[in-house]
Amino acid sequence: MVRLYTEHLQVGYGGQAIVKDMTLEIPDKKVTIIIGPNGCGKSTLLKAMSRIISHQSGSIILDGASISKEDTKSLARKLAILPQTPESASGLTVGELVSYGRFPYQKGFGRLTKKDIEVIDWALEATGTKEFKYHSVDALSGGQRQRAWIAMALAQETDMIFLDEPTTYLDMSHQLEVLELLQDLNRKQGSTIVMVLHDLNQAARFADHMIALKDGRVVTTGDGEEVISRRVLKEVFRIDAEIGKDPRTGKPMLYTYNLLKGEDRNEKENHADNFAYAGTCS
Repeated sequence: MVRLYTEHLQVGYGGQAIVKDMTLEIPDKKVTIIIGPNGCGKSTLLKAMSRIISHQSGSIILDGASISKEDTKSLARKLAILPQTPESASGLTVGELVSYGRFPYQKGFGRLTKKDIEVIDWALEATGTKEFKYHSVDALSGGQRQRAWIAMALAQETDMIFLDEPTTYLDMSHQLEVLELLQDLNRKQGSTIVMVLHDLNQAARFADHMIALKDGRVVTTGDGEEVISRRVLKEVFRIDAEIGKDPRTGKPMLYTYNLLKGEDRNEKENHADNFAYAGTCS
């Protein structure tokens, strides 16, 4: 089932196209991870699909209608986005921060209803931040703070959550903490998770579906086996990678890689192409 997709999408800044003629689908109730080099359009795509920025041409369709025609509060009840650098929450408690997720449902003077309070407590519970409800956001560790922001997104009660590099600046244990939380939300709540990640091994481990971008265009989509391949990584990142299977998860894993450049790049490309050709003839 597909609720969200783009058709010939073009997005840019100052007359320069960043996302170019992009047609893709976001599988419902799956974890989709977008990979690609810096400047390829990953963050721009997320912002366009969540209507933070407008698109120049093409379509973004959610539930059969263009998001450009959707009422803002109505759209905010369907999808939430956590940007790479969330706005400062200085001076707020965790509970106050999470309460901002109820904005799409508030009327009049914006007072919290009994339902609002129940949803906020549920979001805190789901993200393991309930014990920090009355703590200052400033006093939290990086992983705890990121979970608090995710709780705010959950409080919107949306079916879709977009996250732009949610593990940036976190240490390894906190990265796993956040990614396992998002995977758990997908498995238990049926949330559609769409996120940008730089770490390819983490992307392969946690993705049900992957999208590889380069120069504002889709190179390929599919599961980890299809996307984390020598051919795709060569085209997208210009690296010659050795790929195996993670002994714990069975997912693809990069063991090592070299940067392809100059004559070395051409030689390796020819060698790989010849190897691939020989494999099809065997």
